[in-house]
Amino acid sequence: MNPSDIHGKRLIAVAGKDTFGKQFINVVNKEIAPLGLMMIGININEEDFGFFIHNLADSKVEVTIFMPEYQKEAARFFGLDGVLLMSYKENGELRFVTASEVTPIDDRKLLDLTKELGVSDEI
Repeated sequence: MNPSDIHGKRLIAVAGKDTFGKQFINVVNKEIAPLGLMMIGININEEDFGFFIHNLADSKVEVTIFMPEYQKEAARFFGLDGVLLMSYKENGELRFVTASEVTPIDDRKLLDLTKELGVSDEI
């Protein structure tokens, strides 16, 4: 990925231990690119998760979708019940989409979460 690929697009991050190899990110990007969105994978090891989530509100990423391995820990960090599937910025504040149990994330779930933001009615 080149910086020019990202310029002018709203960033959606998929945060997990092994997201670079996830083919479904490429599949979803084909669907959301016309909407001015771009999904990127961010590999995070356990030692760096605290740093990552602590800086989430100040990052350039507007939406973060958490892979199953970090859903419980992310919810605990923000004091939420259940698990955290997604955080997003709205009017300068972080908002959250939670679930009662750890949820697998695949291309269909990524599109569903994007729809919840109301930015992808055309998908």
